[in-house]
Amino acid sequence: MIIDVHAHVFARPILAKPNGRTFLSVEDQIRRMDEKGVDMAVILPLNSADGPAERQSMGEILNICDAFPGRFIPYCEIDPRRHDWHTVEHFYTGLSQYKDAGFKGFGELTARLPFDDPKMMSLFGALEKLGLPVTFHTSLPEKQTYGVIDTLGLPRFEKVLQTYSDLVFFGHSASFWSEISGDLTAETKEGYPKGPVVEGGTVVRLLREYPQLNGDISAGSGFNALTRDPEFSWPFIDEFQDRLLLGLDHTDVELDFQHIEWLSQARDDGNISADALEKILWKNANRLIGLGLDA
Repeated sequence: MIIDVHAHVFARPILAKPNGRTFLSVEDQIRRMDEKGVDMAVILPLNSADGPAERQSMGEILNICDAFPGRFIPYCEIDPRRHDWHTVEHFYTGLSQYKDAGFKGFGELTARLPFDDPKMMSLFGALEKLGLPVTFHTSLPEKQTYGVIDTLGLPRFEKVLQTYSDLVFFGHSASFWSEISGDLTAETKEGYPKGPVVEGGTVVRLLREYPQLNGDISAGSGFNALTRDPEFSWPFIDEFQDRLLLGLDHTDVELDFQHIEWLSQARDDGNISADALEKILWKNANRLIGLGLDA
């Protein structure tokens, strides 16, 4: 069993990215899943005004899931800046309707608001009450891009972790995974730093101190964090084998991330255990998203 916790899937993608390619159609996604041996994928809509993709209705997400039963897991997502939702109760009332419709989580959260903005705190409070995990993308305030705003060391995110101890978070993005090393600077935070991982990284500390935080290892950012320093990677994977989740994040047909192949080779070489691999490939997602699947 393999579950990809990070996919963006469209019934009929139209708007091209700057590289001239669209996000994946459902047919493209199924084809790539079959090539990789992926059984199920979480669909993450990108509905904030800052998101890099076309907006999707939650009905489109459910229609895709219904058309390919057993292949997709639906997440909901809204822009928390909508004018009529302010309090935890506002967000709870709206998001509970999505949960009742079958949505299993929230994300990908990309809104350009600080983590501890009042709107964000109301959103997190509602998600905690609903028991819905949230996948987020973070970035620096000075960048003209998408992603929840935080600075070096993720102090605003840590405030959220301290406040919502029962809300399950899946951390993602270059600005998150670069924080794995203690020598990070603001200049390198948004990239894919190379070389040895230095002790004292914020992500390692947060994983140790806040059990509700988990790592979505998708895209080049997560893959770089795991592969840049093998001497660091194997103990890291062993320590957090219950907290890391496979994600791929194929945003167009030309991408071909090698997470599954790399992890499988690491097991074959004896660098990670078979149990750790199974947890990362699907068991952690099954438990944290509440899928109730058997092997």
